[in-house]
Amino acid sequence: MRAGGLELRWYSRLIPSCRVGVNSVVPGDDLVESLRRRDYAGGVSRDTAAILVETPLGTVGVETTEVGVRRVHLPDAGIRASETPGVGDAASAAADAAAQLEEYARGERERFDVALDWRGVEDAHRRVLQTLCEIAPYGTTVTYGELGARAGVDDPRDVGVMMARNPLPLVVPCHRVVASDGLGGYGGGLELKRRLLELEGVLPTRLDLGAL
Repeated sequence: MRAGGLELRWYSRLIPSCRVGVNSVVPGDDLVESLRRRDYAGGVSRDTAAILVETPLGTVGVETTEVGVRRVHLPDAGIRASETPGVGDAASAAADAAAQLEEYARGERERFDVALDWRGVEDAHRRVLQTLCEIAPYGTTVTYGELGARAGVDDPRDVGVMMARNPLPLVVPCHRVVASDGLGGYGGGLELKRRLLELEGVLPTRLDLGAL
């Protein structure tokens, strides 16, 4: 499917990635289960859609409902395309979110204008994620401790776990949360975190020495 020059594919099955956690800590079974991707069994319902979009960062997946975006899957999440398109409001929301994510990855968008479906996110977790959106705009970072202090979470490690469980990466920018002495961890891997911070101008762009 093409939309405004974008190559979009609907998908049906997501395989969970274990590259989550702060400082590359492998999560426990409960955290893996909380991050487990839904299996659409070859189809989607009228109030649910799932779509893939090719971006300069890799293939990104978006899940939406009639309420809004409920999950974003980073590149290398083990996503399999489907022949079954989404329908209704959820499908429109998915296509719009996918287009905005592609614009962001090309450096042409600094904020997202999409509705979010927070159902299934615990209140404390949601408070931290919403606080992150408020205090860390494009091109800035915040430490785990600073975010916790603003959101009422005492232990920075708890903030790290919440970032690892963020169902909406990129849109809710957990890549902007860093350790006091370095980058910290990232569910998509530290290389992707560096690329995102380079894209936003937080880190200097590395030289491509491949041709030398």
